[in-house]
Amino acid sequence: MFLKSLILITIFLSFASINIQAYSQQKIKDFYLSNFKDDGTQDWEVKGETAIIHDDYVDINDMEASYYAKDDTILITSDEARLNKENMDVHLKDSVHIENKEGATLDTDSLNWKREENRVETDDWVKTTRDSMEIEAVGLSADTELKEAAFKKDVKVTLPDQENGEATTATCSGPLEIEYSTGKAIFNEDVVVTHPQGKLYSDKATLFFDTENREIIKVISEGNVKIVRGSNVTFSQKATYLGKEQKVILEGRPRVIYYPDSEEDLDLFR
Repeated sequence: MFLKSLILITIFLSFASINIQAYSQQKIKDFYLSNFKDDGTQDWEVKGETAIIHDDYVDINDMEASYYAKDDTILITSDEARLNKENMDVHLKDSVHIENKEGATLDTDSLNWKREENRVETDDWVKTTRDSMEIEAVGLSADTELKEAAFKKDVKVTLPDQENGEATTATCSGPLEIEYSTGKAIFNEDVVVTHPQGKLYSDKATLFFDTENREIIKVISEGNVKIVRGSNVTFSQKATYLGKEQKVILEGRPRVIYYPDSEEDLDLFR
């Protein structure tokens, strides 16, 4: 009866107006809370196998939360969660998983979900996948829909070629700033881009990728650029790699130590 009454209240009132303080220190099985927007559409909901209500927070076991964005639904799950009753922020712990309806995922050991800001943050190891791109890093700050994200350090990105299956990887000390909606990723500090044809080193690299065809358009590398291909090494201050043409444009006092093995090698720099 208590649980049914609680659900009924959330239908008519926003969660901010609920006086949970009255239920302090109670344990609830099959916990459920939800919030509705001013237009009557659902904003978010939180479920749990059990919940213990304290004065300032609620501890939830086997939490499952849904956030309803304009064009997306984001599912958030974790083994444990602590809900702040004042600002409705949630701290998630152990087996944290986020997934949207398009299949983009995020996995980590802990996560802070800032509800009003619609942001998620963590200092732990994190792994995300979106389309065919996979990112691993330590630390993350992103919007809840995972459209824009900043990966803090020790970043590794893997982007396979959809035609031949070959993968391009990019690593950096960080941060990595990525905008999935515009197909742009900026790598900072100790950048290494590894392609089956060679490696590219730089201080900074901006990668542009086609979100529909899932392929690299170009990579602009800047600062102490070094390209290694077999026994050949190229130095410059800026290098632009064109994905479809598979060519490199060098700028800023380029210097090439080059030992061509074939006509194909020569074509790369023409």
